[in-house]
Amino acid sequence: MINYIALLRGINVGGHRKVPMAELRQLMSDLGFDHVKTYIQSGNIIFNADTEDTVQLAEKIQKAILRHFGFEVPVICLEAARLQHAVKSNPFATASTPIENLHLTFLSETP
Repeated sequence: MINYIALLRGINVGGHRKVPMAELRQLMSDLGFDHVKTYIQSGNIIFNADTEDTVQLAEKIQKAILRHFGFEVPVICLEAARLQHAVKSNPFATASTPIENLHLTFLSETP
């Protein structure tokens, strides 16, 4: 099993497109993912899956959200190790930069 992070875009902002985290965790478990955790109301999900295809994972989650909640949500999946590498490799981070002040953005495709 590989540890993944799914980043959901544009949910729970300004009272629109509400996705309760308890429902989201249950939906992810129902999809067959293990050790599902969410981070605050952000829609960031940590989970384990037995596939290496992050595009397929994102599509599976996106379709399930559409079916369950009734609206489309862009989803990006990446291995947790890739996120850790991005944090450690950030050229703007220094030893004195608090991790809480570090911001990263991931795109689903090259702009």
